[in-house]
Amino acid sequence: MPTCHDLRVRRRELLDELEQIEATVAELTVMLDGNAEPMLEEFIEHCEHRAWLQRQQAGVLVMLNETERALLAFGESVSWRD
Repeated sequence: MPTCHDLRVRRRELLDELEQIEATVAELTVMLDGNAEPMLEEFIEHCEHRAWLQRQQAGVLVMLNETERALLAFGESVSWRD
């Protein structure tokens, strides 16, 4: 069973990962929205990559939620974006 310290470290890692995914999704969105006449193959590839990243983001959010739930069981106060 993970210790409270382990959970805090894991939570920080998940928040960092979430931040990286959000930044990459934002970059792809700007690229897709700003390209007036994208090459179809490239456009499809970027859309698929963004969709994959969004699924990864959802998975990280689930893991983050479970980690925070475990921290609460230890009596830790948690708030997103510490």
